[in-house]
Amino acid sequence: EKRQRPSQQKHQTTTASSIPVVRGQLAFKMRVLCLILGVSNASAFVGSRAFQEQRKSSSSASMMVPEFGSDFLMSEITGDKMGELVKSAAIVAAFGGGLVPAAFSANKSMMGTMSGERAGGDDPNADKIFTTSSGPALPQSSLLFAKDKINLVDVVAIVGRIKDTASIADWANLPSTKRENLSDPSNPPMWLPRGEFKKNIRKAKFTGWPSDPSTGEPVGGAELEKALGKQVGGANYPIPDSALDAVFDTWAWGSGIATPDKVETQLKNWRVGKGFDVAKFSKAAVSGRSVTGLAIVTFIVIQVTVYGALFIAPLLRVFFDIDIGFGQLGSCGENGCTTLF
Repeated sequence: EKRQRPSQQKHQTTTASSIPVVRGQLAFKMRVLCLILGVSNASAFVGSRAFQEQRKSSSSASMMVPEFGSDFLMSEITGDKMGELVKSAAIVAAFGGGLVPAAFSANKSMMGTMSGERAGGDDPNADKIFTTSSGPALPQSSLLFAKDKINLVDVVAIVGRIKDTASIADWANLPSTKRENLSDPSNPPMWLPRGEFKKNIRKAKFTGWPSDPSTGEPVGGAELEKALGKQVGGANYPIPDSALDAVFDTWAWGSGIATPDKVETQLKNWRVGKGFDVAKFSKAAVSGRSVTGLAIVTFIVIQVTVYGALFIAPLLRVFFDIDIGFGQLGSCGENGCTTLF
């Protein structure tokens, strides 16, 4: 029994001293995994207790823990794993080689749309006009995610220049009606671009301050009309792009063009005669903008699925033996995969 004790103690010492090494390897792999998945705090993923116990290791044991960095990562790249990675990379290059450049361009446009810097059908050569007015904001305008503030008086300046569908554009003489090789020249497509709409409204004559259909009072109150009515009705009043986009999106629903039937439907909803229903208009503007938001969310989900299947999932399988789903590219080691989901 006395002779077996030293060997047992040696075995226990060896086992105890190897624990920091295993924890160190686990810690490194989890840090790299968190970087890939976008988790900034690796200890939250692994568990702070494991890291605290590792720090509390004795100096003699910690001397046996190597500095896990690029050397350790290179040691993980075996011939089999490198071959698997090369095969996955070849498949990705063959079927998704043109995906990344196109995705960069699409994401740039998406960010511009989300921040209000661009809108479909807008004139790219036209200078943006920002609001210079005062007064209350349009109700629920924060849900429109516009780059500039949307004031009620700016919307009034637009609505006061709209009598009916015909006052917005000369529908019969739009560029879309003059295209060559139309299938039905007697009934050409009447597509009003966003940029053309803005030009027409800014040139239109102000016909009067609209009234609230429920009270008969001027929209925003008599004091607001008295203070800004003359300014809003001026021919050179700078109508901002944000307010024009809010009006256009009520009938375009995220599109860059408007058609007379959709314009007429919306005008019947919130612009009847000299009246202007602000509540119905705000609801229509938010509904129109939500279509763009839904398209953005759908595009993001598609990107996550594609990038997960082509890049992230194969990398996790080959180097970390972790399977998060997303396709079949890449394979785990001899011990199989650890499934997270």
